[in-house]
Parts: sequence; C-alpha cells; structure tokens
Amino acid sequence: MTQRPLHVVNAGLELTDEPLPEVPELDLALSLSRIEALHGAAAGARYRHFLGRALAAQPGGDRDDLLTLATLAAWRAGAVAFRTDALRRLDAALATDTVRIPTLAAALGLPEHSVAAFAELQRGSRFGWPDLVAGGLVAVVGGFRGLFGPWLTPAVAVLAGDRPGTFLIRTAASRSGTAPAGADESTGSGDAWLLTVDVFGHTLTRLVPEETGSHPLAARWAEAGLSSSSPDEAGAPGATLQLAGYTAYLRLPEVAA
Repeated sequence: MTQRPLHVVNAGLELTDEPLPEVPELDLALSLSRIEALHGAAAGARYRHFLGRALAAQPGGDRDDLLTLATLAAWRAGAVAFRTDALRRLDAALATDTVRIPTLAAALGLPEHSVAAFAELQRGSRFGWPDLVAGGLVAVVGGFRGLFGPWLTPAVAVLAGDRPGTFLIRTAASRSGTAPAGADESTGSGDAWLLTVDVFGHTLTRLVPEETGSHPLAARWAEAGLSSSSPDEAGAPGATLQLAGYTAYLRLPEVAA
C-alpha cells in the first residue's frame, strides 16, 4: 500500500503565481530557489503564493517585516525547519502590531479572525490548526520509491524520537535478503529513517546507527522490544504515527472520554 505524501492543510488550496517584487533588503528569488531545492516545486509554489499575497497586503515594510513574512511563508509552504523562528516572529507581530493581522493571515493562508487562535494552538502543539479535529488526519508521509516516495521496502516499526515532532521509522529488510546500502545489519532490518514533521511539512532522512544520538539505532529498537512483530504505531506529543505498508499516517490524538 502506498499513497502520495500530503498535508491536510494544503487540501483544496488554489495557488496563484504571485509576483515576488525586487526589494533591496532581501533576495526573494534566491529564497524561492532554496525552498524549491530543499522541499520541491510544490513547496516553492506555495511559498510564492503565500509570500506574494502577504507582500501585496502590506507593501513597503522594513527589512524585519519582510523577514517575518518570508519566514512565515516558508514555514507555511512546508519548510518545517522554519517553525521556531516563524512562531517567534508571529508572536512578536501579534504583540506589537508591526505587521497587520490581514498581512499575517495572507502569509499563513488563514482567515483574519483565526490568526491569534492559530498562534495559541501552536504554542500547545506543533500540529495545531483551527480546522483540524481530534482524531483527524494531519499528514501522509513515506511512499514507494518511484511512486512519489523514498522507501524500497515497507515500513515495519516506529518509535517516537527524542525531539518534538520526530519519529524513528524502520523499513523491512530487502526481499532478496541483501540489506540496502547503509542499512543497520546488526538488527537484520532495512533502513532507518528520521521523520521530522509538523502541521505544514515534513522531512524524511535516512540514518545510519551513528546518527541516532547517544544510542546506536540497534539499542533504541532493543530498548523498545521491537522485533519482526513490532508495533506499527507510535505516539508523540500532539500526534500519533501509524504505519501501513509503504505509507505512514499522522493523526491528532483522540479526545479522552
């Protein structure tokens, strides 16, 4: 089973090819090319859409205002590494009114009345979004290589990572019996992957044992008692990741009865 990766917040988006003005303070064209290089053409199109609309809503801002809008638009486009700085800038803008609410709304793709509520949700969870409901789907990640994904074999085990918004995922050993290049042969498994994710975007990075922090990857699996019959689901603060073949589904937790 494989499915195209997606984030629910992008469903139904009608992107426009907004012009990015030349401004002396920032090279917006360069920032667009970097988003495209790191996160793909679709993320680049979202970045252009959200940043262009925000700049049109409040032209003529100073350099810090422009940085705030570019950072928010990059985060909203799916560049998850921008979250911390974007949220800090959003909180500062709401506190000082240096960037108007309609402009912040344009950068985030939100109605004006939802901007403050979104900021409050994000303070509690990196998966917060006004229209998402408890138990609802946040994102689909993974996929078969050659069909919009990175994995040659199905994902078979998952652990919550050491940092917020991270999961360790293990794929099955190759059916030929030969481990993929870089696989952790000490576990008899396929590749290990680090998923970093929030409501807007994610990255999947293939790991080797030395890249798993203070523990070798084999020890992390052993500590959790993972085996060929490993659990296919892991919970982290704010979300649960469930594996299904070549695809992983990220959902908000259910509300306790």
